[in-house]
Amino acid sequence: MPIRKSKHFGFGLFVAASAAVTFATTASCFDPDIYDRVFTSKPREEDLLLAIESCDNSMACAGISLDHNGTIQSNMIYEHSYIGPHATPKTQETTKPYTFHRGRITRGDIISVVETGIDLKGAKKYCGGHPDCVAFSYPLWSLTGINYLPNVTFVSSLEEFVPMESDEYRTYVSNDLHRIADRVNGDALPFIESVLNRPYRGCCSKTAVPTMAEIEAADNMPRISCNISREEFVLKYEIPRKAVMLVGCDEDWPARTEWTYEKLAPRFSNESQWRSRLGTINEEYSTNAWEDLANAMRGSEPFYVFDQLDDEESKSIEDDFIDPVPMRGGNLYAEMNRRGLFWDGPLRWFCMGKFGSGTKSHVDPYSSDAWNTLVRGHKWWIIYPEGVEVEETTCEQGCSEDHTFVKQWYGSIGVNAARTEYPNDKYAYHALQKPGETIYVPDILVHSVFNMDDTIAVTRNYGSVANLDKVWKEVCTSGDERRWKIMYNLVLNKEQRRRVRKTQYWPFEEGCKELAEIAIGKDGVTMPLDESRDVLHNPDWNPKVGDIVEASYYVADRDEWVNEWYKATISKVDAHGICYVIFADGERSDGIPRNRIRKYVKPEEGEIVRAKMYNDNGEELWMLVSISQVRDDSTVNVMTHIDETLVEGIPFESIYRFDWSYAKNSLVTAMWNESGEWFKAFVRNMNEDGTYEVEFVDGDFLRSVPKEDIRFRWA
Repeated sequence: MPIRKSKHFGFGLFVAASAAVTFATTASCFDPDIYDRVFTSKPREEDLLLAIESCDNSMACAGISLDHNGTIQSNMIYEHSYIGPHATPKTQETTKPYTFHRGRITRGDIISVVETGIDLKGAKKYCGGHPDCVAFSYPLWSLTGINYLPNVTFVSSLEEFVPMESDEYRTYVSNDLHRIADRVNGDALPFIESVLNRPYRGCCSKTAVPTMAEIEAADNMPRISCNISREEFVLKYEIPRKAVMLVGCDEDWPARTEWTYEKLAPRFSNESQWRSRLGTINEEYSTNAWEDLANAMRGSEPFYVFDQLDDEESKSIEDDFIDPVPMRGGNLYAEMNRRGLFWDGPLRWFCMGKFGSGTKSHVDPYSSDAWNTLVRGHKWWIIYPEGVEVEETTCEQGCSEDHTFVKQWYGSIGVNAARTEYPNDKYAYHALQKPGETIYVPDILVHSVFNMDDTIAVTRNYGSVANLDKVWKEVCTSGDERRWKIMYNLVLNKEQRRRVRKTQYWPFEEGCKELAEIAIGKDGVTMPLDESRDVLHNPDWNPKVGDIVEASYYVADRDEWVNEWYKATISKVDAHGICYVIFADGERSDGIPRNRIRKYVKPEEGEIVRAKMYNDNGEELWMLVSISQVRDDSTVNVMTHIDETLVEGIPFESIYRFDWSYAKNSLVTAMWNESGEWFKAFVRNMNEDGTYEVEFVDGDFLRSVPKEDIRFRWA
């Protein structure tokens, strides 16, 4: 079995264990470099759980073991690129159906070859549905069908495999031990450490890019009308952090007629200076005179302008456009911009360039969201899924040109973005932006843009209310106390001010210094905080038919249980403790495990929930609210978070709770010693087992309060 030993570390926890060890997984934070260093200085169970979690999130890890021969004397963890029949009683297999291998199957029994029209999800589904399929292999690079894999070969046996340093071929091998037994030669699948650390190579050497027709065919970016209110846009896109393309935001803009190369070239003085790139020598920004840029517009010399509208001459462009309605008035940084206190200008950008210009993968600065409206030309956007880091998408020096250009990044990495899988079965978006379209990109999403022809656009970065915690951190740690004072006193509403006072960046108490995001174990070793422990709610309570409860539900498309808790009634409990429920709206859900059921607690004043409301078009919206009053008729009055609107008479059945992570000094309501009585309190610490130390306002103190016995409050 191809394996790699980790560095030595104590694992005395298992010294007295028998040969058969049961590994239990849990949701936990993990360090992507965890395999390259000692886990801890003393044995802790969390180390094993972190290794399991990290393996599940690595495309190239098939599982881990405590010592390859089934003993524990050497106190090592081993990682595997293949397990097959070699598993020991101390082996934990990955939950992924397939493991990634960089290279090509060169000998085996072929089931079929699919030349085009199948994506990676489809290839996995096909192989999993075929009773004899154990693996599939394909060449990576192709300019056609950029959402699809070219020439996929499915095999019923794998006898020989050629590993590759380059990313020319990719192979996926089934992790179904019964299916691959005696049909996969594990010795042909070597463990390559570089593949585990970065499965997909960033070799930037190709310069050919797909045609606009190919990109348009691959475009899977959702589109909506720009005729959507600010409030609804926040709820549907900014809060969930979802990228989207809006159509028609520029209908009344003078820019539609005034922004052409012919009209812009004489518009500004020849001596005016613009942040730009000019020529083909490199793609570093410099300052160029408008005269030189205007000549490039009229001629064939490559150029790209990306400059802020922060001087009197360039600011005249602002007369030609206005912020799109869905984003208008939503910039938490606006007051600082107006007073000239922002870090790096107003973050309003004018951009234009010829074919081949653009940007490589990046995340926008200052925890800002962004919109970009295209007036002329076409742009190819790539939006990576949440959780992908910029470093995973960069050009590698060892296999790239000395100076890589945007075109090489797009021709080598960008073209394969949607052919590449990321943890939790996530994939990138391709989008071909056309004139009149506005793309919204939330903070945290890695993205890139490439100009497919002569383009002119305008873009703005802004601080979103949906990203308040990170925006507050930016101003609070900026080094200029005027910024956070302006935001706190002149921008934030009452509920938002209460929220930031409970963060780890509250200046009055902590001097705007980041608090340590670690928990200290009894032995003094620092451990990562785990805010997603899957604890069993009310372990001594056994639900029965007829009980009113709160239940979560499973979303098959996302393959996950949602962090939402709805009022429901137990209709059945089977012999294994699995519950069947009827939700308050009449929907039924079968097969809910015990840890997705908890006791129902009547709503309380000050509690933060989501409430079902309707917009002017009668469309259903779930809005973030705080309960201002609990009424005797089983309804509540609520205050909306977005604009502090009071809404009365929301039925209990039309609200749901969701779990919060409670920061130190958070104001909450907590249950006193399982008495059923709830009192105002402050969270003072999070314990290693997921419980909290809570201090009540009367001075009483509890050191181990379960998360389900705490309710967050803003009021």
